[in-house]
Amino acid sequence: MYCSNSKCPDNIATGNHGEYVSGVTTCPVCGEYLVDTLPPTTDIPREQDHYTDVEPVFETADPTEVVVVKGLLESEGIPYVTTGAEKFDAFRGALSPMRINPKAGIAIFLVPTPLADTVRRLLDDFENEESKY
Repeated sequence: MYCSNSKCPDNIATGNHGEYVSGVTTCPVCGEYLVDTLPPTTDIPREQDHYTDVEPVFETADPTEVVVVKGLLESEGIPYVTTGAEKFDAFRGALSPMRINPKAGIAIFLVPTPLADTVRRLLDDFENEESKY
């Protein structure tokens, strides 16, 4: 069974129609009724800003810096991925990994390689601006 909805968030994120086991009648993501076979498709071009290589640009164990850097990158429209930041939310703000071992709570920000130098300059400018206060 397949979700034939081309605007399903699952299809948009993966580029593939969702496939489900027999017995499931609706797509759990968009609610569309599932079909046995997909109609012939035309390739939908992916976004032009589709990046495959990422580079680390910032590393921190301070949960306040995680929030600030996320906000800065989002406000500039820069795509990013974090690793380790999920540990900060594991206990609803308890930040227990940092209490046990500071290394356990390190968050690393990764950005597309073509944007890495720009992001580093942006973070340096932001840090220099913050040090004035």
